[in-house]
This record gives sequence, structure tokens and C-alpha cells, in this order.
Amino acid sequence: MMKQIWAMARNDLAVWLRSPAAIAAALLPGIGMGLLVAVLTNSVGQQPLALVVQGKGRLAGRMAKIVRADTDAYLINEMAASDAERAIGEQRVAAIVVIPENFDQAASIGTAAVDLYLNNIDLDLADDIRRSITRSTAEFDAPQLGLLGELHGPSKGILLPNPFRVAVAEHDLRQTNVSFLQYQVIPIVVLIIVSAGLLSTAILTARDFETGRAKMMVLSPAGRPSLVLGRLLGGTLITLALVAPLVALGFFTRYVPYCAEKSGTPTWLQAFFSGPCAWMLSVPSWTHSLALVVLLMGVTLTTVALGTVLGIAIRDERLVTMAGLNAAVYLFFLGGGFTTVAFLPDWIRTISRFVPTSYAIEGLRQALFYPDLVGFNKDIIVLAGCAMISTILASLMLARAWRRS
Repeated sequence: MMKQIWAMARNDLAVWLRSPAAIAAALLPGIGMGLLVAVLTNSVGQQPLALVVQGKGRLAGRMAKIVRADTDAYLINEMAASDAERAIGEQRVAAIVVIPENFDQAASIGTAAVDLYLNNIDLDLADDIRRSITRSTAEFDAPQLGLLGELHGPSKGILLPNPFRVAVAEHDLRQTNVSFLQYQVIPIVVLIIVSAGLLSTAILTARDFETGRAKMMVLSPAGRPSLVLGRLLGGTLITLALVAPLVALGFFTRYVPYCAEKSGTPTWLQAFFSGPCAWMLSVPSWTHSLALVVLLMGVTLTTVALGTVLGIAIRDERLVTMAGLNAAVYLFFLGGGFTTVAFLPDWIRTISRFVPTSYAIEGLRQALFYPDLVGFNKDIIVLAGCAMISTILASLMLARAWRRS
């Protein structure tokens, strides 16, 4: 029986690898979404800002240095006052930050101010600038409250002085800090798995019915259980073949900077691997790595079986491709593709409880970003249950459809 299952899976894998259009259809949604997230991160996360430094003293220079250093929040353009006024009038910048000429004298008696001229036509963008400027000005008196303090600051309950007359006792949830783009790598990987898993078995199953191959398969010496399990195994291998290189690249780009530094590799090569290529975090411990593998297998098996069900229900290769891509996108968004599910409106959170990708994304983030595996048992139980139910349903529907064909 194992020989027959493997023969079916190997045949499906060979057919899929000879279909470049199908491979592109499985990969392009995830890659396109990743590029979209990267563009949105760089365009929305940073606001174009005109910086006018009129003060010449030491404290004015320090304030200007703080604003310049916050490259995660601002796209700085240093200008003269007249040029800055013209730029905001032409909407080339969203705000002007002016460090007045008397900044040092005012700071010495506690009355210093940084002038903010804000284009507040867009409430969301305006609030982003207000929060960023607040952080920058707070950093003047309490460096730990700024960006550098956020990345390298204290952890357990240290009271931080600040200009708001209220001490901040910070308790960091984890040691690592990740960018929004790195945080979004997880749902992008899940989207690729869902696209590949759904389309691989859905297209192959629909193609069997379109070409009449389903009748030949039923008449073959292999039993129906072998054919069903072979189809599911083939879809799993196809999905892993598409996703494994991406995951391996992520881990590889975390090892290379360290190895390059130790071996005396040129600085530009170290920067290349630690910069644009470093799209995943450091390699987790073996327990988290095992959890990562288990979660990936759970969502893979679920989507492969669902793809089989989709192929049986539609039985048209073009329609099943369109339906599979749309289903993958919906599973991505409802699973928390752009943000944590807990941050979404109540009605979306309710729907997300019944979407397996939400548990996959949540579990994978926990395994990669956090020191413990809180909620892992729930995530893997839900994914295992979805995989089992969808596999049984696919097996029953496939066996019944082949028997009727």
C-alpha cells in the first residue's frame, strides 16, 4: 500500500513541477502581498518632515540629533524656515519641526518648546506625527523613552525620569524587538502555504475530472484509500517544496552575518546579508523550532485537504484556480494577516475564531518572537482537528466522486 501511495504522490509532484503557471499562481499572491506590506511599512510608517534648526547652542543641537535619529518615524528634510513653509504649502512635507533660536536659554529654566506646524488634514497621519514628536521631546529629558531606549533600554521595573511628572515602570514582555515588516513575515509565509496547499490538490483533482483520468485511476489496481492518501501526500510534498526554500533562506540569512563577521568577510557583504536579506529573526531554540515545524505541518495538511474538497466541488481547472486564490486571500485577512486578531473589530474577531489560519499565524508568531509557547497547545489542537476533519471529508468526497466517474 505504501508503494502505491508513494507512486500517486510522486506522479502528482512531477505533474505539478511541470506546470510553471500553477507554481506562479501559488507563489505570486504571497510574494505580492509581501511586497505590498514592505511598501506600506516604508511609506506609512515614516512621515516626511521638515526640520528647521534655528538654535545654535548645545541643547538645540542635542534636540535636533534626537529628531534626526528617529528614522523609523520621520523622513527628515533639513531646510531653512522659508523653504520649509513653501514645502508644507506644496504638501511635500507633512509637518515642520522648528527648534527655536532661544532653545538653550529656555531649556535652562524649564520653558523650552519645540514648534510643530502640522498638516492635520488626515487624522491618522497627524496623530502619528504627534505621537512621534512627543516621544522625541520626551527623550530629551529621559533618553530611555526614545527609540534607542526602546531597542536597548531597561527591562524590569526600572523607573524612568521623564518630563511628564509621572515615572514609567517598564516591564518588557520579551528580549527581542522586531520591525513591523519582520512581524508580517509570518502571515506571508502562511499565505504561501495556503495558496500552494489549496491550489496544488484543487487543480490536480479538477484536472483529473476534466481529462477523464479519474476513471482510469478508479480502474487501476491501487485501492481507493491509496489514491486518496497519495493525493494528500502529493499536495503536502508540493507545498513543502515551495515553502521550504523560503524558510531556509530566512534561517540562512540569520547565520551568514555572524559567520561573515568571524571569517573576515568584506563589510559590504556583511551589510547585504544583515540588511535587506535579513527578513526573519534569529533561529529559535529546539523546542520553538519543533513547535514551528508542527504548526507548519498542521496548516499544510489542513489546506491540502481543503484544496481536494474544492477540486471535487468545482471540477473546472480555471474556476478552481480563481476560487482557490480568493479563498487564500480571505483566509489571510481573517486570520490576522495585517495585524494581530485581538486588535480587530469584535465581529471580525468572532469570525476569526473559526478560521484555522488565525491559529497558525498566532502560534508561529509565538514560536518565533516570544520566549515561551503560551497558547501553543490550543493552536496545535485546533489545527490538528481541522486537518483531521478536512482530510476525512476530502477522502470521503474523493472516493465517492471517483466511484461515480
